[in-house]
Formats: sequence, structure tokens, C-alpha cells
Amino acid sequence: MNLQRNRQSAIGNQQAEATRAFRCLIAACLLVASSGCARWPRQWGAAPCRIAVKPAVDRESIGGHLIRETLFTPIEHTVNVVRLGRRLAGVPARAVNLKDGQVADSAFFTNRDLGHLTAAAVRWGPTPPGDLPQPPCVITKAKTEGKTPGFFVKDARGIGYLFKLDPVDSPELLSGAEVTTSKLLYVLGYHVPSYEIAEVRPEELQVAEGTMQKDVRGRRQTFDRADLDALIQPRLRQGVVRVSASRLLEGDIVGPARFRRFRDCAEVRALKVVSAWVNNIDTKDHNTLLVWDGSKTTGYVIDFGTSLGADAGIGGPKSPCAGWTNIVDLSVLSTELLTLGMYRPPCETQAQAFSPAVGLFSFRLDPRRWKPYVPNPAFEEMNDDDARWIARRIAQLTRAHLEAAVSAGRYSNPADASRILEVLEARRRAILEQYEEGT
Repeated sequence: MNLQRNRQSAIGNQQAEATRAFRCLIAACLLVASSGCARWPRQWGAAPCRIAVKPAVDRESIGGHLIRETLFTPIEHTVNVVRLGRRLAGVPARAVNLKDGQVADSAFFTNRDLGHLTAAAVRWGPTPPGDLPQPPCVITKAKTEGKTPGFFVKDARGIGYLFKLDPVDSPELLSGAEVTTSKLLYVLGYHVPSYEIAEVRPEELQVAEGTMQKDVRGRRQTFDRADLDALIQPRLRQGVVRVSASRLLEGDIVGPARFRRFRDCAEVRALKVVSAWVNNIDTKDHNTLLVWDGSKTTGYVIDFGTSLGADAGIGGPKSPCAGWTNIVDLSVLSTELLTLGMYRPPCETQAQAFSPAVGLFSFRLDPRRWKPYVPNPAFEEMNDDDARWIARRIAQLTRAHLEAAVSAGRYSNPADASRILEVLEARRRAILEQYEEGT
């Protein structure tokens, strides 16, 4: 018996040694074939992940983006011999800007000193304290298509904003999620526009002559006072309508960033962990903006109406499987096919929204298995070094920091704010347990 056990142990050791040797051989070959799998387009600047020029951006429809990232990018990801080999060898491409466990300031990121950040600084984020849209606000363009209507306005000072409305049946849902999440991303170091909750009286909204909107078929037509009243009257609460007010960015708007261009930047890869924390499942290219200021280009992450328990895409609470599957998930579909339909994703299919304002923001999180709506090429390249870097920053946030961020959402019911805070704490614990140093 002992002889058989010793023989099995020896065979196991030989297999382990062979596996290690095979991985080392692959790694050596890959290093010879490509000494730097992680790349940065040098025409954008010498410093990795910083853009010193005004880049050219190829615009793409949302439908085209969905098809490319769902169908073609996974194939490209698989046939990329160098990156595939590195993953098989257990040596994924390192980020080009993660040095000694730290990330330098970049197009998308600024190192904010979390140890000295006050709760007030978190509450306001990029917004000057107390700075809200000043009425009257003149509507210059309407956004009535889709599930989240709104309008572009100029306030009494001439400052431009995008006002977005909550669903009629879910007041506070999208606006609270958007503002709260923007503060959390800001405090972690990401560049975001100013988002604030504003309450506006109908008489404080005016419609500029010649204001246009698009109908359900995409055709342009006029937008007048009657159209405005039809939008805001069902949403009036105590004589005011609540909006998420995002201040328009200053500078030359270049267009959306392509995540594939930034897939070797640690802070962009690690955005996966942050997105998993707040369950921001809508992380497609179109929810970024590159802005040129004459000397450098800054990358902004925008549009957080599909974070926490909200889903701007359907105009209501999240579905139970949001964050567990892609909108078109080839891996789930193939597994269901192979198991003759017996496989089911590990989401709570019977989960219910906590309240109309909170929606469905689940305590359950597996950071490694979390998925956005559309596969993100930068997220696919994230490794544990990237994840541990951002996890250390998330760990530095105090309870007071989280309370300040949630307070920016201005939830009218304290129970709703308390629930969001509790879920954020629980999901943070899941992240820290997963990415503790040495695990």
C-alpha cells in the first residue's frame, strides 16, 4: 500500500514538474517572440497611458460596437498567439504603467491622496462645493428617444448641462445611482464629469426656439413646451422635477475612447473591479469621452445610470442576472447547449428590487466572474496585479467616505440610502477577500 502511494506521489510530482517546465518553455518562447506584449501607441506620447496629442477617433455605432465586442473580439482574443500563450503559461501581459505596485497619473487617472481626503471632498467630487445649475434653464436640445429622456440646457450663467429624468415609476433610481457612482469613481482617481441632483420647477425651464428632438424612428422634429410638459408633469413631486445634472465638459470633445487602445493600462483594466463593486454593467466605449485641452487629452468615464440597482437601458431596476452574464453571452449559450439546457447562470433569478429608488442592488458578488453587458477588451486583460492595486485603493475608503458618496444621491428615504451603503460595504468585502495580497 505504501509502495503504491509513493509511486502515485512520484507520478504527481513528475506531472507538476512537467507542467511547470512546459509553462516556462512557452514563456521563454513568447519573450523571445515578443519582448513586450503590452504596448502603448507611441504616436500618442512617450509616457505610457498619457495622451500628449489630439488623437483621431473612429466613431462607431452602438450596434456595431456590440457586434464587434461580442462576436469578433473574443475570436481575435483567442487567436492572438502571444497573449493566448502568455495566459496558458500563467504569465499574462503586465500593464505598461504599473511600477512597484503603483500607477502614475494618466489620461484616465489622477493619484488622489485617499489618506487625507475629507468626506466633503468625496460628497462634491469634481463639482465646486454648492455649485448647482442656476435657473432659469433654457433647453437647447431634447433627448426623448430611449428609456431615459432628458435635455441639454444652459443655465442663467450660460453653463451647459445635460438633465436626465428618472423613470416615472422609479423616482430617484437612475439619478441617485448616477451621482453616487460618479463620486466613488472620482475619489478612487478616475476622471468623471460633475454630476449632481437638481430639483427644478416647471417655470424654471424654458424651451429655446428651434429646439429639436428625434422620434422613435430617428426622424428630427420640433420640441416645444407641450412636449416638455408631457415629460415633466408625470414626474412632478411637490412641485419640482428631479434630474441628474451633468455639467458639460469644457474643451475640444474628441469622441469616445476605444478600450482596446488602453487594454495595457492598469487603471483601465482595473476599472473592471470598480465596475463590479458598483455593478456598473454598461462599460462600453461610448461611455467614455476624450477631451483635448490644447496640451493634453484627458479621458473621462461617463454615464452611470446603469450602476447600483438601476438599469437605464430598460428604464427600471436591474434584472437578477445583471453582472453575471453578457447581454449576448457566447460562453453561457455554448454551455447551455452542451448541457442540453440544464446549465443556469449563478444569479438569483427570483431576486426582487428593494424599493423603487434603490432597484436591485445585490449583496452577492464574485469579482472574478463579474461581467458587463458587452465584453470589454481591457477588462479581459486585467490580471491580479492590476486588481490588487485598485483593491488597495478601495480598502482605503472609510465608512465616512462611502456615506458622503451616497449622500450625494439625495435619497429621500433614509432606508434607501442605508441599503445602498450596506450593499457597497458587502461588495467591497468580497473584493478585498478575493484580492488580498498573496491570494
